[in-house]
This record gives sequence, structure tokens and C-alpha cells, in this order.
Amino acid sequence: MLIRVAVITPEDFAPRITAHAEHFNDIKFTTYIYRNPMECETLVQQIQDCDVLLFAGPLPYYYGTRRSTRKQQLPSVYIPSDEYTLTLNLGHILLNREEGLRFLSVDTPKQRYLEQAVAEWQLDSSGWHVKDYSQIVDGEGTPFDPEDMIRFHRENFECGRSNLILTSVDYVYERLRLLDIPCINMIVPEKSIRETVARAAHFGQLMISENAQIAVGLAAINQLEEGGGTQPNAGIMLQQMLLDLGKETDASIQQLGLDQFIIYGTRGSIEQMTRNFTQMPAMGNMEDLFGVSISMGFGFGMTAKEAEAHARIGLFHARKQERNSSAFLVTHEKEVIGPLSANSKTFHLKSENRDLLHVAEQTGMSVATISKLSAFIKLRRENSFTATDLAEYLQLSRRSAERVLKKMVNHQFIVPVGEEQPYRQGRPRAVYRINF
Repeated sequence: MLIRVAVITPEDFAPRITAHAEHFNDIKFTTYIYRNPMECETLVQQIQDCDVLLFAGPLPYYYGTRRSTRKQQLPSVYIPSDEYTLTLNLGHILLNREEGLRFLSVDTPKQRYLEQAVAEWQLDSSGWHVKDYSQIVDGEGTPFDPEDMIRFHRENFECGRSNLILTSVDYVYERLRLLDIPCINMIVPEKSIRETVARAAHFGQLMISENAQIAVGLAAINQLEEGGGTQPNAGIMLQQMLLDLGKETDASIQQLGLDQFIIYGTRGSIEQMTRNFTQMPAMGNMEDLFGVSISMGFGFGMTAKEAEAHARIGLFHARKQERNSSAFLVTHEKEVIGPLSANSKTFHLKSENRDLLHVAEQTGMSVATISKLSAFIKLRRENSFTATDLAEYLQLSRRSAERVLKKMVNHQFIVPVGEEQPYRQGRPRAVYRINF
């Protein structure tokens, strides 16, 4: 099945990405061009018929996903501008530029990337002037301001503090060239492009596979007033609305009784029906017209029987929302999402790990959150992290991550082990270690 990848990139860089299509038989690239990375916020909203978003770097990724609902709907990847990239560029300057590396003005997403590259080359960077924009990767620190960055490099050159600029931003490079300032646009390693395209293909395959899972939905009518019988007109109206939804999403609708219906489809059709699990399908004004509410349960599974069992669990949770129409969804992994809305909550029905169950019981937190904390540490080389690291992994605000940490620290499942001073500005950040 064809994987559709939207490539958000500067125009001159697009061919380096799309050239990798020949290595994948099932991938199709569509390019969306920006000149300034700050344009990506609007650009992403124009993208249609896409399985994965691929950004040319961390800056377009940041601006393209920071406010967009596309971040939740589609997997997104970007080509990194990391220590490997900087190591390559410092070597290139050392071998090919007469200015050398003694007086360099450089910008980078994170100061630490440059420090690691300098250590690799064992260079003297005392004469360098560095500007980072760490807010896009850390959620705090120095914000990205392209005009300020251009001014920074220009002043360094005009005052004789630097004789060469190394920039990681295409827009900055173009502006500096117009000013006849010696400038290098950071070279992106082919390896980084190739690995990012492969990652995009993997996410696309995974998403298509998930979308093909069997899905079952159950819809039931509930009387708001005790003693009232089920009104036939309410059943007829609900059936018609479900049939209309079925036509839009290629799902099949069957009536189980006067007040209950079953929906057969795929995960993809239910995602479309619920706007990617962010809202209950529109049920009109059934409460006002007939004095009834609608409860819906959706379930995914590898078999129809499993999916239907999960749908019944979802319907059970929906019916507990007394006097309100609501919908819950249960995934193949027994993850419950609901009530479906922009602020849906998620929890796991079961866990076979007794240690995780003990932590969840003691802290009053969900097994899903505890499981994610455990997976977070397994993915890292060392058991130390900040609230910002955790917020980025869990896709929470920093404040929410700090609330999670506070609960865990209170029960000594997470312990503070030190502080980290952010580059240039900001208060020291606490460093933690998981203790379970």
C-alpha cells in the first residue's frame, strides 16, 4: 500500500529528500515549500491526503506542529541538526575554508550539540561566538528569532569578532549572503536524510497497518426520564444518522433492536468518524427532540469477536455518564479513551507487571502513565532526566509533567539527584532518577 509523505522543506533542499523515493517501492512524496520556517504553522494546515509529515529540520517541525492538531493526527519526523551534523560541518570548514575555525560565529538548536562536536575534534573554541535557540527542543531557554539571529551574526562579522558564519537556518543564510558576509549553510549529512526517510516509511507502514484493524461500534439509546418507553422516532433518527456516517466512512450499520445498533468497519473508519478520537460522532439534538441520550462504545481488535468485546466495554463506560450522550473507545491493547472529546482521558484496563501495578496503586496514577515512565527510562542511556525531558516524551505541558513528578517524588518512586543549569538564561532545572 502506498505511503504518502508530505515533505515540508526549503525549495533547494527538496530534491535531496525526494531522491530517496527510489529506495522505497511504496512511498510517494509531495513537497510543501517554505522560505522562512515560521511559515510552517500555516503551511501544515494546507496538507491533505497524507500519512506522515517529514520536516527538513527541527525548526520547521517546531513551527509546523506546536499549535496544529496535525501533531496528534499524523506521525511527524524531522531531519536532525545534531552533534553528528556539526562534527561534519566543522571538518568541512577545517579542510576547505581558508578562514579556518579560529573566529567562528555559529547558531545551533542546542549549545550541547556544539560542545560535543568540539570535543570530538579537540578544538579550541574560545574565539567562537555561539547563539542557540534551545526553546524549540527544550521548551524553555532561548527563543528563535530569525532577525535577532541575523543581527547577531552581522555584528560579530562587522566588529571583527568573527570571519565566518556557520548557520543552521536557510533563511538566515540567504539574508547574510545578500549582505556579502562569508557564510556557510550547514551541510546536512546524507545519512541523516536517509534515516529520517526510513523512519517516515516505518511510521507510515505502522499507521496503515493499525488503520486496517477490525473495528466495531455499539450505539444505544437511553431514556432521560424514568418510566418512559423507547420512542420509535428516536430509533429511526439514530439509524439514519448512523447510516449517513457509514456512507462517509465506509462502515456497515446493522440494527440489533429498537434501541441499539452495531457498526462494523476498520480502525481508519472509526478514526475518521470520531475525528481522530477527539469527538463523539454528531448525534443531533436527540435530548431535546426525544428526551433521550446516546451512548456509544467503539472497540478495536485482531478479530471481530475481540473488537466487539472491546466495544461493549466502551459502551459500559459511556452509559456511566448519566444523562449525557457520550462515547468511549477501547483499543486492541485494552487502552480506554474517553469520553471522546478534545480533552479525552486515557487509561489501561490491565497490566501484568506487578511492580507497575504497585506504583500505580500507591500514587493513584494510571497504569498507562506508569508504563510510559518505565518505557521512558528504557529508551535513555542513563536514568536521569528533567521535567522538560519528561514533558517532551509524554507530550504534556511542563506544568503537567511537574505534577506527575511531584506525585512520584512524594512516594519516593522518583528522587531528585541534582540540578542542571540551562545555557545562558533561566533558573537551574532539577534532575531526577526513577527509583522503581
